Amino acid sequence: MKRIIADSTSLILLSKCSLLEIACSLLNIVVPSSVTDEIASEDLVRNYPDASIIRDLISRGIIKVEHPDPAELRLSITLHRGEADALILALKARDTVYATDDGKAIKAARFLKVPFIITPKIVIELYKLQKISFNKARQSIEKLSKIGRYSPEIIAESILSLTEARNGKTHNNKNT
Repeated sequence: MKRIIADSTSLILLSKCSLLEIACSLLNIVVPSSVTDEIASEDLVRNYPDASIIRDLISRGIIKVEHPDPAELRLSITLHRGEADALILALKARDTVYATDDGKAIKAARFLKVPFIITPKIVIELYKLQKISFNKARQSIEKLSKIGRYSPEIIAESILSLTEARNGKTHNNKNT
């Protein structure tokens, strides 16, 4: 099972596409404690169904919580606490992929040579693993185009990759 260190945005987006529980069944998802504060606090759970789903997965131990030592790394770029803590955990771990959709966090991951994945690519992987249908994957990517902050190029590339996966072709992306 692949280990994923996730920040807030990737979990929220997967939840909004009804894919978080499927992803959790395949992946060992870990979040820093600061992410749980950002997306699964009492106030958020009362007001947002996605927060309730995420909190339930955390309380059942399906999403694991780790506590990074912030003294371990000083980043020269400004990141929100959840993204910074997730990046610290990803730097420490082997065979881990950092799940983020934050532009600054992606730049930091590239600079630090931390493998990362964005949510549309997770959707494509779920399809390739035959855990969701082509239609569900396509609908999810289209939903991400509306609720996420992706460029039209990322969405177009994701739909192309999805279609190529369905047709048995490969699409080599330089960015994951």
